[in-house]
Amino acid sequence: MIIAPAEPADYPALADLWYDSWMSIGIANETDLDRDGVRARFFRETAHWTLFAAKIDGSVVGLLALLPSESRIDQIFVRSDRKGQGIGQALLEEARRRMPGRLVLATHETNTRARAFYEREGFRLERLEDDAAHRRVKCHYVWTP
Repeated sequence: MIIAPAEPADYPALADLWYDSWMSIGIANETDLDRDGVRARFFRETAHWTLFAAKIDGSVVGLLALLPSESRIDQIFVRSDRKGQGIGQALLEEARRRMPGRLVLATHETNTRARAFYEREGFRLERLEDDAAHRRVKCHYVWTP
């Protein structure tokens, strides 16, 4: 597996991964219900992110979007058929390498698999927040070495 800064040629596959991941955990809102809406948002968001692609044999299997000025993992997703293979852990290690003092991230309360992963990796739940746009509760996590 290779984790490297994402190239513009990777963006369509990364956008589709983002969409597929959101849909697999049931997160959608009125502006992100279809693939085109999520893809358009992805391309807007790349202007703010430090973006990485995880690839195996040239195929995108994971994405990591960082906001270093906030020590934030904004997005971290692994292709559904590749979960449980260490890709998420490798992406998390890349984030820790780039922001070693502190990391924050948020996920939805119903994303129990991700929450369990973050907690196993030493993140602690800092606070809960009502996320009206997605009609869910958002869990904010923090990690410090």
